[in-house]
Amino acid sequence: MKRLKNIVLSLLLVLALAGCRGSELPAGMDSETLLAAGQDVMLHLVEEEFEAVYEMLREDQRALFTVEDISRVVSSQLSGAGEYKQIEKRMTTGSTIDGERYGIAVFYCDFSEEDVLVRISFDAQMQLVGFSLKQD
Repeated sequence: MKRLKNIVLSLLLVLALAGCRGSELPAGMDSETLLAAGQDVMLHLVEEEFEAVYEMLREDQRALFTVEDISRVVSSQLSGAGEYKQIEKRMTTGSTIDGERYGIAVFYCDFSEEDVLVRISFDAQMQLVGFSLKQD
């Protein structure tokens, strides 16, 4: 039960990070670098390379998740979306939560059946702290 609670709290953090729009990136964070790192994570997710995503997570996040947790979340969120085709649009935004700055790479992706919004969140040191996927 405690593990499930931690997973839910982490997902809520990702959603809170993703809900912020138009904020500046953390000092020293470059938009193109953020987009490249985010795209790398996004491609691992859609190609079902969950071990690679797990290894990219910041240490405190790895303590909360397993590879199986990532697989379940992604499979659930992409169910019915079909096969990944391409990125239609991409952008970056920033967020601050409890004094910590985050950069978020946002991808609007074309899948064979549905469009999918993918958000990948990094801390100011460019360590992966979360992700979310949502069918449009």
